[in-house]
Amino acid sequence: MYRESLKKSLYDKEAVIDVHTHVGMSPRFFRQYGYPYALSVEDLVIRMDMLGIDYAVTFPFVDSAFYVNNTGSSKIETTTEYCNFPFELENRNMLNEVNEIFPEHAHKILPFLMFDPSRETEKQADFMEEISEKYPVFGIKTASTYIQAFVNDVEGKGRPILEFARRKNLPIIFHSSVHPEDPWASATDIVDLAERNPDVRICIAHSARFLEPVLQKADGLKNCFVDFSAFIIHCKLAVQNSPGIAIEDFRFRADYSDPLSVMVKLAQTYPDTMLWGSDTPFNYWIQKYYTGDGKLVEDRLECGYREETEILHALPEALKAKVAYKNNLRFLFGQDI
Repeated sequence: MYRESLKKSLYDKEAVIDVHTHVGMSPRFFRQYGYPYALSVEDLVIRMDMLGIDYAVTFPFVDSAFYVNNTGSSKIETTTEYCNFPFELENRNMLNEVNEIFPEHAHKILPFLMFDPSRETEKQADFMEEISEKYPVFGIKTASTYIQAFVNDVEGKGRPILEFARRKNLPIIFHSSVHPEDPWASATDIVDLAERNPDVRICIAHSARFLEPVLQKADGLKNCFVDFSAFIIHCKLAVQNSPGIAIEDFRFRADYSDPLSVMVKLAQTYPDTMLWGSDTPFNYWIQKYYTGDGKLVEDRLECGYREETEILHALPEALKAKVAYKNNLRFLFGQDI
């Protein structure tokens, strides 16, 4: 009932919906002197109120206590010391924080459950079924790069999770990559997955790394969306010709030294596809991580917490309404405004 009343309030009045935020913590990022490594629901809501954001899709950070990350190795191992399957502890904690610790803020938060498409997927699906009967759940999300799990596993090992999302009519957000040393989260694999599953709404995060063939294909699929999460630091990567962004020959044509102009052009080119999301608190990305060939990489990308929303609020009103409200509702619920 509460989920339906919150859904109704979303349709009652035009709002700004951030489709990509994190709460919780990452012990791994903390141990590696990375940033960010934590954000509470209360802190998220304070940011939202300061920045003119009405609702936020929220999920845990990108790793789980289920994984053991040896800082001297690229290999991820698993343990049941803290949880019995991936993201059990993190998802429970997020839903408890939203609904039991800060119920006065729950009307602003649209929780997504984080998942691993490759490990203990039946246990994850059973948990999702159980917890979604107790608390409102609005979708699911995976960041498969950081847990070394393949996007396409969602149709194999991860099918119980896919079928849960299909049965509950829940959308799925996929972290995306084009990095040649990241075999796990290919933006091309994600859009192909959406094409094969037209009844499941899928979002490709991080502007599909500006990979134009993927943007074009997503735009031709009614069930596929692309979010702007961590937009400014990805524009900075494009200026640097980083391997984390589509190579120039296949990159969406724009002036990446001017992120506002890029967002306008993307929203105008793909008006029914783009969704606004901040990736709070990952407007910063100061981290060490392993690539697919076992190489330790260190990145330092910075964007002040106000900058993402300043660009959103600078959009022409009609475009802003599209990418921060109308498209977002269609992604969340499959219904037009």
